[in-house]
Amino acid sequence: MAALLPILHNTFGKFRGGYKPLGNKQETNAASLDSTYIYPTPKESSYIYEIPAEPLVTPYDIIIRINSINALSTTGWDIILGKNTKDDISKISTPVDNRGVIVSVVGSYNRGKSFLLNQLCNTQLPNGNLVHTEGISITAGRNLAENIIFIDTAGTDTPTARDKLDDKKATEALLREIALNLCSYIVIVVNRLRATDQSYIQQVLKHCENFNSNKNIIIVHNLMDVQSNNDADKIIKEEVELLNDAKPDIMKLQVNNESSDISFYHSKQNGITIRHFIFARDGFEAGEKWNRKSINGIMNILQTAQDCRRNLDVINEMINFVNTKLPQLFTNNREQDNHLIDNNSQKIQVQMHVRKPHIVLTHRRELEDLKQNPYPLILSQKLLYDDAGYFIGIGSKDNGQWQPIYNLYETDKEIHAIVEIAGFKQGDSRVEILEDAIIVEGNRDDFKKPLMNPEVHHEKIPMGKFKIEIRLKSRVDPNNSRANREEGLWKIICGKKEPASKTFE
Repeated sequence: MAALLPILHNTFGKFRGGYKPLGNKQETNAASLDSTYIYPTPKESSYIYEIPAEPLVTPYDIIIRINSINALSTTGWDIILGKNTKDDISKISTPVDNRGVIVSVVGSYNRGKSFLLNQLCNTQLPNGNLVHTEGISITAGRNLAENIIFIDTAGTDTPTARDKLDDKKATEALLREIALNLCSYIVIVVNRLRATDQSYIQQVLKHCENFNSNKNIIIVHNLMDVQSNNDADKIIKEEVELLNDAKPDIMKLQVNNESSDISFYHSKQNGITIRHFIFARDGFEAGEKWNRKSINGIMNILQTAQDCRRNLDVINEMINFVNTKLPQLFTNNREQDNHLIDNNSQKIQVQMHVRKPHIVLTHRRELEDLKQNPYPLILSQKLLYDDAGYFIGIGSKDNGQWQPIYNLYETDKEIHAIVEIAGFKQGDSRVEILEDAIIVEGNRDDFKKPLMNPEVHHEKIPMGKFKIEIRLKSRVDPNNSRANREEGLWKIICGKKEPASKTFE
């Protein structure tokens, strides 16, 4: 569970040994570990803590309960530690190596994600139709996989109350984007291949392509009802080889001076190389043939992925990403106490609460009782989604903050960015080059404006204001940079900043 220590240290470590909130209020003592929830114990009884009578027991290591984005108006999203993880928080002393491999396990509802995670993590996560994953659920690898973190999200297609549908749709879209943004590897779990699964896979690939995400993709074909080798071979031929145009391959695995061959398949879609692994029903001959070797093959890929290691401080990384999305999710203007409020005057952002393990709106981070004085939030009615439920932008210039697609390349001396701005007139967009980022912003006219009372049948092209900030891994010299508009593209070339030094004797 070493991979969890950066999360525990950076998120919960401040509760240990005393923590002084803003405003010179009294310090808190060490966190209480008597329940699954982690709450600091206040010195004075004036603080209100909502410790549940029956704390939730979870087999996951950490759960970020993003079950509703509208919950940010009050209590926000609480963070729960699993029964094994809560014991580790008392062992944290100094920061540890905070880099490792983050794997996002995605797929439609009831495809067997928990079954796969049990195999990969050597844990006992809940299975079955009546068990649903909450928000973002984090599980660390055990034994030889201690530097790997697996992220599971609430499954799609789960039923909900009619009046909560918009909130559910936006929440699940946000969860998908969080999971894909955090990870280096995406594992897509499917059963017998259906049209909905094919569409889901295509949209994940498209999402990675549009957002310049250099992700590694693994598809797990979880043939949970297939028992015999003959049936498995037939399905593999039809659904893996023919429908996915996948070719059989062999991975050589060396363990304790013993070598074994791991069978898998590889294909290429949208320019992305995909590896396919097979699982069948556990306890039968097809499962005996495929399951253990597929687990070994996937874990070998993840354990040797040195180039894909990234920051394991998942919660703070998630908060930073969510803060880029929140302005897109809620309307800019709303009525409060009969006055028109502009969200730009109080930008919607989230942070950790100063005393509780809750992610809350920044201006509520010191509130004693989070249920008091709800902050009114109105979900934008112009959110657009693709077929798999990912956001594709905002369809109103009043809401703004949609983002165009871009490509980013780096050479020894330059960084090249190409941003798509089709449909913009001269002067409708601008580029600002900083030492560590490229900012492109502008406004695309509403295509309906010149029309007389149009009836909208289909509207997918985002309109209105946009702003995108492209963070750079290398520092550049703005004075040695240039940008040109050409055929609906901003072509931006930035000269890298030369390292400077000065010696005194």
